Amino acid sequence: MDYPPIIINGYTMIPVRAVSEALDCTVGWDGGTQTVTIVSVE
Repeated sequence: MDYPPIIINGYTMIPVRAVSEALDCTVGWDGGTQTVTIVSVE
């Protein structure tokens, strides 16, 4: 992972890209709308 997990208010936050790619998904980022797109590759 590029960034380590952190705990905020009792919740563990992990990078969505690391989890998504570990599940064989494709992750995209649209800077104009600040939107993350996660697509399952089946």
